[in-house]
Amino acid sequence: MTSLSAPLTSARHPLARQARLLGRGPGERRAEGLFLVEGPRAVDAALEAGAPLVWLMVSADRAGREESRARIARALRQGVPVQPVRRSLLERIAPSASPQGWLAACRFPEGEGEPMRLIRPAGERLLLLCWEVQDPGNLGSIVRSAAAFGADGLVAAGGADPFGPRAVRAAAGAVHRLPIARAEPSAELIGAILESGYRLVAAAAHGGEPADPEALRGRTALVLGAETAGLPPEVLDRARAVTIPTT
Repeated sequence: MTSLSAPLTSARHPLARQARLLGRGPGERRAEGLFLVEGPRAVDAALEAGAPLVWLMVSADRAGREESRARIARALRQGVPVQPVRRSLLERIAPSASPQGWLAACRFPEGEGEPMRLIRPAGERLLLLCWEVQDPGNLGSIVRSAAAFGADGLVAAGGADPFGPRAVRAAAGAVHRLPIARAEPSAELIGAILESGYRLVAAAAHGGEPADPEALRGRTALVLGAETAGLPPEVLDRARAVTIPTT
C-alpha cells in the first residue's frame, strides 16, 4: 500500500472546511457538487459500486488496522485520494455524533436535478415519487427499499434531501445504485408524469383499494406522501389510491 501523508490536525485545512460545508445543507452540497458518505460500511458500498468519490478521510488511529489497510488499498487502486485525520478533528467535522472513523465526499450522479431524465425513458417502468417526505431517515429507507425491489428510479419532490448525511446513511449504499432526482412538488410535475404514460398510484393510509401486485405492473409511478400530512388533493384526485393493511 502506498504510504499516506501525515494526519490532518487543523480545521482550517481545505478538506476539513469542505467536509463541514457539505454537512450543512442541500444548498452547500449543490454548490460544491458533492455529498458525504460516512462510516466504513457506507464507504465499502460506494467503492463496490464504483461511485465517484473525490476524497476519503480515515481516522489516524484506525488507518493501520488490517481491515482499514484493505479499504485504503482499494480506494487508492480506484484513484481515490486517502487522507488520515486526527480522530478529534474527524469527530468535529463529520455530520454525525459517531462517524466511525471514515468520511468520504462523492460527486452527485448525473442528472440528479433533472427529474425528466428518469420520467421520459420508454417502456415498462416503476418509479417512486416521494412527495414532501420530511424525515431524512425515512427517505433513505425508501431509497434502500426501492433499490431492493427493483424500482427504476426515485424522484424526491420537496421534503428531505436524498443526498443529505442522514438519508445517505439510511440508504445503506443504495444511493449509488438507484437513479435519484430531485424536483419541486407541483401540479406540473404530476402532469409531466401522466403525459409520459404512467399510471399514478398513491399510497393512502386509509380508504384506498386493496393493494395487489398488479397495481405496480406496467408503466407506474408510486407516490408516497409526507409522514403527517400525507398526499394533497391535487395528487390524490389524479391517482388510483391503494392502502396496505397494517393489522
